[in-house]
Amino acid sequence: MASKFDLFDKDFDWRSKQVEWPVTTPTSQGLSGVIASETKVAWANPNTGELFYRGIPVQELADSATFEEVAYLLVEGKHWTKYPEEFQSFCFRLHRVRQMPVEILNLIAAQPADTHPTRLLRAAVSALGCFDIIPHDNLKAHHHWEDVWIISQVEALVGHIARYRKGLKPLISDFRQSLAKDLLYMILNTRPTKEQVKLLNLLWILYADHGLDAPTFTGLVVGSTKADPYYNIVAGLGALRGPLIGGAAERVIRMFIRLRDANVARAWTEGMLAKGYIIPGFGHRVFRQPDPRVEIMRKYLPEFAKDPEQRLLLEVATSIEDTASFYLNPKGIYVNINFYSAVLFHFLGAEPEMIPCFYAVGRMAGLIARVREYLKNNRLYRPREKYTGKTDRTYITMEER
Repeated sequence: MASKFDLFDKDFDWRSKQVEWPVTTPTSQGLSGVIASETKVAWANPNTGELFYRGIPVQELADSATFEEVAYLLVEGKHWTKYPEEFQSFCFRLHRVRQMPVEILNLIAAQPADTHPTRLLRAAVSALGCFDIIPHDNLKAHHHWEDVWIISQVEALVGHIARYRKGLKPLISDFRQSLAKDLLYMILNTRPTKEQVKLLNLLWILYADHGLDAPTFTGLVVGSTKADPYYNIVAGLGALRGPLIGGAAERVIRMFIRLRDANVARAWTEGMLAKGYIIPGFGHRVFRQPDPRVEIMRKYLPEFAKDPEQRLLLEVATSIEDTASFYLNPKGIYVNINFYSAVLFHFLGAEPEMIPCFYAVGRMAGLIARVREYLKNNRLYRPREKYTGKTDRTYITMEER
């Protein structure tokens, strides 16, 4: 009778790739500068400020590709024009699983109306794993990374959550529609324009991968345990929620809405900088040059700022950037992608609380691509820490106290 447990490879060696103690690799808080894996998926060049997906500059992809095409490029490592039939099969697998079990929709609807949507998304993804992973197959669940359906499942869940928050009934997704068109129809409750679909594709492409940020690194750590994708995505969503990552765009749009006037925004920015406060949407852990994704977004901002409220929001954003940049750019601090993506997501009808969920859909492509790549030569993540505490203390018993 075959064992139900995974077996070690014949050449497995406990001592292989062991690090000698004491560890001499230089480390810093937050693992800054530490190389944790090798990848061919994407590269954010810290020296030049360039961003490549499988060797292609993100600017080239943003101008003409769809999110599905970029997801195929990242996950499969192939250009969609060279493998048209395989790409169509990829899209079919991606699109056909957007119908959510009624139990998942009921789970969303059963939560308090003011529950943050990222909590709803986290809970729904976790529950969805109970439907899609066969119970007795848990020990081999890492094989499920060979499928990409979770990308579209997250998209569908974001749409259902947005509708629930607006008091709208669930919709049946049309698997013939692209992910961007499907989500926009769900949140707008009307057919989106071609320009809106193009913009959402653009934003998802720009968010698809950006190195080992917190959600992606968390995904790799959980993936290295060979857990199934649903554990992994829930962990990644947890890392995405924080105000320093996905929550940053939510803070940015709230800042713009609260200020509501370009002159007020300018004075507020001067005051914040004088007191040493951080301006939301500024700074990057890798780039010390302008974020290339921001430069791509700039040309779309005037096009979508159509009504007075939207133009006012853009004026506030521009005023904050111009004022802060005078002081921060010489220090290598520029606006990051969250600064203007918050505006564009808002123009597409996303509430501030929903923006991290929109962001999450795009990031699924890079996260899945990197975990699949890592599992081909998997090694369980187990870093060591540098102990700085005492070693000469003794325990005092109750009688001696």
